[in-house]
Amino acid sequence: MEISEEKTSGRKTIEGNFSKEFYMGREELGDFLRKLADEIEAGNELELKSDDWVLPFKFMDKVEVEIDKDHDELEIELEFEEMEEEGSLSIG
Repeated sequence: MEISEEKTSGRKTIEGNFSKEFYMGREELGDFLRKLADEIEAGNELELKSDDWVLPFKFMDKVEVEIDKDHDELEIELEFEEMEEEGSLSIG
């Protein structure tokens, strides 16, 4: 899912912590949310991209949704927990 329409080579893959805020118009935000919904429905893997970076993330089936309203602000938070890699278990 592209955050920007421009495509450049040499994007850095983000590993570990990352934080960035974006401001979008209504039309751009609607498009972003539709693409996000499509990726969520398709499976347990997201890949957010900008001109400079790629942020891959595998998440568990359940997603926490938190809604807060405080006077003149509405906040909708989606919290995706990282999918744990399945390993093998043995004794002895």
